[in-house]
This record gives sequence, C-alpha cells and structure tokens, in this order.
Amino acid sequence: MDQLLRMPWTRRNLLAAAGGLAAGWALWRPSQPWAATPRPGGTLRVSVSVRCTTINPLNHSSLSEYMASEMLYSGLTRLELNMAPVGDLAQSWTANGDATEFVFKLRPGVVFHHGPELTAEDVVATIKAVLDPKTSSPARSAIGPVADAIADDKLTVRIKLKSPFADLPVALAHPNVRIVPAAIIAEGITQLQTKDFGTGPFKLDTFDSSRLLRVVRFDKYFLPGRPYLDAVEQVLFPDLPAEAANFLGRQTDLVLEVPQADYKRISSSPGVVGLRQKSGRFANLVMRFDQKPFDDPRVRRALAMSIDRQAMVDLVLEGYGRPSYDNAISPEYRYYVETPKVAYDPPGAKKLLAEAGYPGGIKTQLICSNRPSIRTQFGVAVKELAKAGGFDIDVQTIPHDNYLETVWKKAAFYVGYWNMRPTEDSMYTLLFTADSSFEDTGWKNKEFDDLAAQARRITDDGERKRIYAQTQALMVRDLPYIIPFYQDILTAHHPWVMDYSLHPLQLGFYFDRVWLGDGAPKRG
Repeated sequence: MDQLLRMPWTRRNLLAAAGGLAAGWALWRPSQPWAATPRPGGTLRVSVSVRCTTINPLNHSSLSEYMASEMLYSGLTRLELNMAPVGDLAQSWTANGDATEFVFKLRPGVVFHHGPELTAEDVVATIKAVLDPKTSSPARSAIGPVADAIADDKLTVRIKLKSPFADLPVALAHPNVRIVPAAIIAEGITQLQTKDFGTGPFKLDTFDSSRLLRVVRFDKYFLPGRPYLDAVEQVLFPDLPAEAANFLGRQTDLVLEVPQADYKRISSSPGVVGLRQKSGRFANLVMRFDQKPFDDPRVRRALAMSIDRQAMVDLVLEGYGRPSYDNAISPEYRYYVETPKVAYDPPGAKKLLAEAGYPGGIKTQLICSNRPSIRTQFGVAVKELAKAGGFDIDVQTIPHDNYLETVWKKAAFYVGYWNMRPTEDSMYTLLFTADSSFEDTGWKNKEFDDLAAQARRITDDGERKRIYAQTQALMVRDLPYIIPFYQDILTAHHPWVMDYSLHPLQLGFYFDRVWLGDGAPKRG
C-alpha cells in the first residue's frame, strides 16, 4: 500500500490501473478526492542539474534542453506513455501499402508564439533542416529513410521514403523534430539558440543558461484549456547537494532527475512523492565476436551463466531496476516478447569453459569509461560475481574521451551504457544490424538483419510482433551483449504537483497536463 501511495496520480493511470495495465507506472492519489479536477494557475518550479545551453529544438541533447523544447515547441506527433504515437500538430495520417509514403493532415488554426499561422510549408522546411548535415541535428539518422517532404496544400504534408519504414509516425516524435517556422529557417537557425518561435503550450519569458529558464502560458495553444499552469521555471543546480536541499526546503516543486544514491533519502522525506518509472535503459558487457576468447559462443554463454542478475540489480542499481536476461528490448517496447531466463549456474559455466578449451578458467581485462560512474560499479560487480564461474577479471577505468578513442568498437571486452530507444527498429539500427552506426560487437547475422528489414516495411501489428519475436530470440541466443538489468528512471516532487507523468524514454514530460493542488507555494 505504501508503494501505491507514492505513485503519481493521473486520471489516465487510474483507468489503466483498474484494467491491470499500469504495472510500470507510479500511482499517487490525492488525499482530497475533489482535487481530481485540474485547476488553472500557479508557477511550477523544476530543478535540473545540467545546464540548458540552447533552446534550439533542432539541436537539443540534454534532459533540461528536451524539457525546454517540449514546452516551447510541438512536433507532428508525440509518444504517449505506452510508446504509441499520437497526433500533436498532425490531426491524422495515412500510409500507402508498403509504408513508403505517408500523408499527414495538420490541425487548422495553429499559430506560432510570434503570430504567424502554421502551414505545411513549415513542416516541410523543418524536416529538410533536420536532414541537412549542416544543421547537425541528432534526429538526422533517427527519422528514417526520408527521400522528400512535400506540401500538397496548406494543411497536408506528404513524406516520401527511400525504403519502407512503418515506424515513421514514431520517429517524427523525436524531440529534435519540433516544428520551426519556414521563414526562420530561411533567415538562419542561429536565432533559435536564444529566441522562441514555437507553437507549444508555453512561450518564452526568460532564458539565462547559467541560472534560469522561465516559460509562461500561451493563451492561443491549440488544445483548449491547456496548459493549466501560468508558468514553469527550470532552475539550474549544478551542485547536487544544493539541489536536494532546495527541494527538501520546498524552494522547488520537482526534481527532474534524482541520483540513485540519493533516492531513498529524498523519496522517504516527509511530504515528498518519489517516482520510479520502469525503462529499457541498460548497462551491458560488450564482447567482440572477432577477438578471443569471446569469439567462442561457449565463452559468452559461460559468462552469462556466471552473473546473478538480481544481485546486479541490488549491487549496482541499489534495487532501482529489474533483472534482464540479455534482451535489449525491454517490456516497455511495443513488440517485446518474453525470452528465456538465464539461470545463475557457476558450475555449468566452468563446464562450458572447459569444453571451449579453458579448463583453468579465463583471465581477462574489462575496461570501463568513467562516465557515467555506473559503468565502473557495473564492472566491479561483474568481476566479483563471475569469479565462481571461472572468470578472473581485471577491471580498468579510463577517461571517457580515451574510452571513445581507443576502446569503443575496438577492445575485446568492455562496459557499454545505452538509453532506451523509441522503437525496436531504432535500437536495432543503432547497435545490432551489420550496417548500424554504433555496431560494436562484430556480430554479423544476416538472418537478424533480414528480419529487421522485413519488420520495417510491415504495418500490421500482429505480423510485426511475430517477426520481432524472432529477432529477440536470435539476440539472446547469440549474445552480442550480456544485459543483466534494466534501470529505473528516478525523480521526486511535492504532493501538490498533480498529473506529472514519467515516460520510459525520459524524453517526454507533459507539463501541459500538470497542475498544482492544495499546499502549492504562491509564486509570481
């Protein structure tokens, strides 16, 4: 019961919980039932520990910047908590039979904060700017094989693809594909660094990257009645103890991200609602298929059997996560299928090593980057747990720049760390297919690649799930990665913050839905 009382309360989640669908979300009920009706007004103050260096939505890269762009700008689509795409500026969309062309119908009457009305030309210009290498947008490789974007009329956008891509509506919800006016792009996007030209629920009031971002309610926002808040302030606290002290002292209402080491203390403090969101974020062991001893599948399997998954959750995550069994696709993905659990079996691991020609075990070096620090904690835990299975592991931590230059995609054995992606396909084409940008194991599996390509062109959910089940089975069979756990997202707020929801990707914050209940401080 105590856990339920610490979960965020929303009407959406309440309905989902009643149907048994809210296992991954927090649910918190207000003490006063009449507080369930959102009421307008008030200023929400959110603390962040990383500076918002720019408000250019095409180039954002940090959590604080993603928060800013979501408040100031809108995309064609956005992702709901269940990872499904819904319309944002788009009212609807259709695709042709082989998913090589999509037509998006825009909402009529949407206006930018500086006055002009949104048209299809703005959407076309934004997509072309994202695809332009000169823009350096992180979304360039994420939005799929776009060949062209065309304005059929004032409110209709046609997107043509070079190859089938059924996930385009999801890809267009990427936080760096917020729609910017065509005229501003033509003039030069450098002005987006400090000025607001969005259609989002809030408009810019103050931007001081060393201290504060303040946005205020946009009265002409296209969703009637939203946002409920008068203003949101994003306050920078580079010093984590100071951030926690100000939050516990009620100077801020919400902490955007709470470190694992502080979560228990903060979430158990009087008058604090701690939130945990299940996510597909993971740390992993990378084993090069083209280097000994990991070129032998028996060695990879023996190592997998030498790691107690629950112990990893307890030791590395301090309990804030779930065991995983080497599937990079977590239950939060739309097409996840359950794969076999890997039993902790040190005697069986030693037997496999002996069959592979290592009767005396294996001595090897595991390299960790110093960023984030969880990599070293992960490596030390693996070292201790794998001893019983016949592995003598020397853990070395090096600076992140050195890691990227000399270890990543080169060394035989090292620790990786990856956030969840919006779709199975985006995870596969980032890390696993032979031509993926960040493929780092040397796992060249044509069957996997062919199945991933096949799923990309299919729009039928049932058929896609069947194919993705096969890809996940291949992944856990061949073990390109050992993935012992999925890491939770942690945050906290005071009880007067209502309808705040965490997204599994940690890229959506939905501040247009948040409102302030009883007890909220009065702020100007």
